[in-house]
Amino acid sequence: MMKQCLFTIEQNIIIKTPVPEKGIVCSNPERTLRISSHFLENPCMKIQSWGLGVITGKIVRGGLSEDFFFAYAPMGASGSAMAFHELFAAGAKEVVRLGSNDVWVTEEDMNSLVLISEARGLRGVSWDLGIDEKDVDHPLLPDHDLHRRLMERCRLSRFQYSERVCFNVDDYHAYLYPERMEAPQRIQQRLATYNACAPYCRDMETASLFLKANQFGKKACSVLQNVVKQKDELPYEGSTGDRAKANENTIAEIVINAML
Repeated sequence: MMKQCLFTIEQNIIIKTPVPEKGIVCSNPERTLRISSHFLENPCMKIQSWGLGVITGKIVRGGLSEDFFFAYAPMGASGSAMAFHELFAAGAKEVVRLGSNDVWVTEEDMNSLVLISEARGLRGVSWDLGIDEKDVDHPLLPDHDLHRRLMERCRLSRFQYSERVCFNVDDYHAYLYPERMEAPQRIQQRLATYNACAPYCRDMETASLFLKANQFGKKACSVLQNVVKQKDELPYEGSTGDRAKANENTIAEIVINAML
C-alpha cells in the first residue's frame, strides 16, 4: 500500500485551478469534445495546453445538478500519467477512463464494452515512481466499489460487457502487426503470454491511471469501447464509425450514472 501522496496543485505545470471531484478522461480529444457537449450544461474549456484539455460544467439529473469534468490526456503511459497526476493534485477524486480497446476489433464486438479488472505491464512510470523492481509487474487494480457500480449500470442498461486483464503497451502498432517488426518472435512471445489471460485487452493509458490513483489514494476505473480501427477510413468515419459514435453516448451515459 502506497503512502498518501504529498503532491498538491502548487506543483502542477498545466492545471493551475481546481477541477470538479468527478470526471471522465479520454485519450481522444474529439471523443471528449463530443461527449462533453452532449452531457454537460454550459461546458467551459478550462485547460488546453500540452496535449491536455479539461472541460468543466454541470450534469443535470432529476432537477439536481453536479459539477463534472471531461478531459483528454496525451496518448501513452508517460504523457497520460502526467495528466492524471495533475488532475488528482487539482482535486479530482473519482476518475473513469473511457478509451478504446487496442486489440483487433470486429463489427461483432461493437455492441459490448470492456471493464478492466486489472492492468499489468507498466514499467517505465512505475520505475520512475520508485517502485521496487520486484514489484513493478504486479497487477494494478481499479477501485472495487466504482467497478461494481459500473457493472451494475451495464446490467441495468442491458449493455453487454466483459471483465478483462489489460496489458499496457507503448508501441501500438507492434502488437497489431508483429510480422512487420524487426524481431517479430519477441512480440509473438509477449502475445503468447497475454493469451494466457484470454480474453484480454490492451491499451496505453489504463495502467498509468490506476498507478496514479493509487499514489494519490483516489478512485479510478477504466472502460474500453470496442471500436473498429483497422480499415481504410478513420475509426469514426463510415458505417462502423457512426455505430461507434452512437455507442459512445450510451457508454458515457452508463459511466456517468455509475459515478453520480
